[in-house]
Amino acid sequence: MENVKKYKLYKSDKLWVIGAVAVTAVAVSANITHVSADTVSNADAHAVKTTDATQNDKQVQLTASSTGTATDKATTDDATKSATVSSTAEKSTVPTTAGSSVTQDQAKDAVDKAQDTVKSGADTASKAGVDVTTGKTTDVTINDDNASSKTNEVLSDLNKQDQAVKDATAKQQANDQAYQTATTEQTDATKQGQADLDNATSDLDKQVDTTEKAGIKVNVEVAQSSPEYKDLSGLEGQDLLDAMAYNINLYKQAIADGVASEKADTETLAKLTAEYQQKQADYAKANADRDEAVEKGQSDLNNATLDLDKQVEASKNAGLDVSVEVSKVSPKYKDLTGLEDQDLLDAMAYNLDLYNKAVASGVASEKADTETLAKLTAEYQKQVADYEAQKAAVDKANADKKAAYEKALEDYMNGTNHTTSMTAQTQTDASSGQYQTFMNATVDQTTGEFTLEHDMNDGVHIIGHGVLKGKINWKIVSNGDGTETVTISSIELYSYTYTNAYQNQAVNQNINFHVYDNDGNELFSVYHDGNTTFSKTINKTAQINKTFKISPNETSPLTQVLVVDDNWIWNTHGQVSTQIKNTNVAPKAPTYEQDPVKPTAPKATVHHVQVVAPAKGQEPAVPVASVKKVTVADMPNADKPQPQKVAVHYYNIKKTPKVEKTATPETPKAVETASILPTTHANENQGGVLLSALAGLASLGLAFGISKKGKKQN
Repeated sequence: MENVKKYKLYKSDKLWVIGAVAVTAVAVSANITHVSADTVSNADAHAVKTTDATQNDKQVQLTASSTGTATDKATTDDATKSATVSSTAEKSTVPTTAGSSVTQDQAKDAVDKAQDTVKSGADTASKAGVDVTTGKTTDVTINDDNASSKTNEVLSDLNKQDQAVKDATAKQQANDQAYQTATTEQTDATKQGQADLDNATSDLDKQVDTTEKAGIKVNVEVAQSSPEYKDLSGLEGQDLLDAMAYNINLYKQAIADGVASEKADTETLAKLTAEYQQKQADYAKANADRDEAVEKGQSDLNNATLDLDKQVEASKNAGLDVSVEVSKVSPKYKDLTGLEDQDLLDAMAYNLDLYNKAVASGVASEKADTETLAKLTAEYQKQVADYEAQKAAVDKANADKKAAYEKALEDYMNGTNHTTSMTAQTQTDASSGQYQTFMNATVDQTTGEFTLEHDMNDGVHIIGHGVLKGKINWKIVSNGDGTETVTISSIELYSYTYTNAYQNQAVNQNINFHVYDNDGNELFSVYHDGNTTFSKTINKTAQINKTFKISPNETSPLTQVLVVDDNWIWNTHGQVSTQIKNTNVAPKAPTYEQDPVKPTAPKATVHHVQVVAPAKGQEPAVPVASVKKVTVADMPNADKPQPQKVAVHYYNIKKTPKVEKTATPETPKAVETASILPTTHANENQGGVLLSALAGLASLGLAFGISKKGKKQN
């Protein structure tokens, strides 16, 4: 029958430990083998170190060692050095063999002594806090033949139990020491950290009070610092110490950061308070300077305005047209919005300089207006005096001219001045060409006597001239308004004279000359051949009786007074007419001396100057400060270590009476327990069958310690 033993895979923290024995048996024995495997429960172990026992006892110890990684360390400058504890127990003193030829009594004595050692260790473990449980006692019967092998089996198991008890005791003590050390270090760090933080907070509170009394609003916040502490749940031994040291480092760093933060807030708040108080002082000074400058500037302007107003009143009383305007001067001041500290003082000084210059300019302007207005008033008063003197002289001269004009006007209105003209017009076939003739008339303006002339043309020469003389009688009466009533009453014919110039060469020499009145009555006629000169007296009068009213410079209508026919080769018919022009000339209105130009009252505009005062500085904004009181989250407390658990069990060795030996088959050699097999302190009865070893594997124990990364441990 084959019997194959299977072993479990154990996990220690991040590492895996494998214990295995591969055994193949072909022989069957009736003996019972007790196998114990203990489970490694050290969850803090990061690596398992395997140590080979001597070749004699073929035992393997599993020793846990703490090896932290770099990422498990806190990175603060004042990192707390973690305390160290050792959980390595002393080697068990229980032998694993009794020798190859022991008696039953020796075997029993060896087992009893080994069990006393285990019991003593269990008692010590219990006192150290280890939870020790005692299993059922196992009866083991030995005889002379198996005393050595059975004893070796029992001693080997007791050795493992004793080692397990010692390991549990050492682990329990190490865990208790680590818990106490971790708790103490935590308490000390917390006490010191809180004291440091309280001191910083006290200083901050004092500064907050000072700052608020200065008028600054301070918002106080509470900032909770919560470091990412490692969870201590279930941690023991060196792992607990390392984790606690890591947490203490985080805590101290958080405290240091909190203290630094509160100190920085205290310093910042103190600086802010000082700056705000300085800003208030600068604000007060800037506005005081401004008020002083404005008060003086207004006073200077008011005095200048008062003097100007007095002069304005005097000038108006003198007749000047004076208007007063307001000139508002707005210098280009710097905007003070948001300015503080020296910037405010500098900007206010700049603005006050502009203001003072504007005020000085305004005062100078008003004084100049006052002086100019006074000078203008004096000049105007002198002009008025000169005007009045000139006006008196002109008034006298113009009065004389007016009197002379009025006399001339009277003469004009009653005047009968006139001119007279006579015109001879012809309507004849001989008005052009070879036999062209002419006829014209003139009149004496004073006497009214006239002369009518005409020529005699034989087709070759003007052979002579005829002259008719007479007089036009008229009467002119003034109408008293410069117009005249003209009456042409009659015309008198004095004589007719012909004067020969050339011999008449015309075949027809029957020349006859006739004069008719307007009604066709012949007043005179004469017949001749044109070759001799002669003169005839007529002395006849013809009535006309034409009356006209003519205005000055107006001419009466052309009035026919005679009809003349000059008959010959070509008959020349014509009319003699007269016109009378009213030559009364209205006297020109006298050119009076122009009145002297009355001086125009000057129009003057003066200005009341107003200077816009610079704005006051803005009161500094009340700062709103925010500070943080830092609290640091407490570190997690270490869990009180759980009692280590270990189980022991004992053996009752029963001796067998000695009997005579008979030939018996050789008992197959039992398979040895693998050297790395851990004990569980539990009996594993495998039906009492021992497997025989195959081809040298009977004594081979394979043990593998494999890390998580698969690295083989030797």
